[in-house]
Amino acid sequence: MKIKDVMVRQVKTCSANDDLGRAAQLMWEHDCGAIPVTEADDYLVGIITDRDA
Repeated sequence: MKIKDVMVRQVKTCSANDDLGRAAQLMWEHDCGAIPVTEADDYLVGIITDRDA
């Protein structure tokens, strides 16, 4: 099995300036345990997980 067969192409992200509740809401709504954190132009700066929250 290849990663492309199980990955999600429509990634939900949050900004470093969003509050923790926003990240938690996205994880709940999309049934995932991690959300990428991005800056302008979708530049990846980190990731927040359900364990961080």
